[in-house]
Amino acid sequence: MLVAVGTKNPVKVQGVKKVFMEFFRDAEVREVDTSPITKPQPIGIDQIIEGAMERAEYCLTHENADFGVGVEAGIFPLGIHSSYLNQQYAVILDRNASFSVGSSLGFMLPSSLVDKLLSEGRELEHYATELTGVKNIGDKEGFVYHLTRGTVSRVALVEQCVRAALVPWLNKSLYRL
Repeated sequence: MLVAVGTKNPVKVQGVKKVFMEFFRDAEVREVDTSPITKPQPIGIDQIIEGAMERAEYCLTHENADFGVGVEAGIFPLGIHSSYLNQQYAVILDRNASFSVGSSLGFMLPSSLVDKLLSEGRELEHYATELTGVKNIGDKEGFVYHLTRGTVSRVALVEQCVRAALVPWLNKSLYRL
């Protein structure tokens, strides 16, 4: 089984590979550079899922894979006291256009950081690097690692959303796939 994952980010590739290998020993995971279609910081669940879907679709147009997987992180407003949540979503898509979606745990972002992000229009990684001093933090342990004092890593978030997105594929008799 060939699984194409829409990213060059080593953390995302590692998370997708680990989860697929847990359930499908014959899975081969191949990364696909989706930078030509990647958009800036997704804001809102619709933009996050749309980004993950576009990555998955792109994979299937560039690889002869059984599955295309897109993982997208983004922020969305909670509607409470101007608070925002950071969360990752995975989309798993097959050649018949059947798809599934899963999410990771979400965590609140500091409002001062979100205010800067929204007013300046830069990506979360820029501000996470400013706060932690870690360059390319999104390709490493992730901002969540620092906010949780080392107890949750970005790869864990990727694993969570991919594992959740696999639920329908592991239970095809219950889903219309």
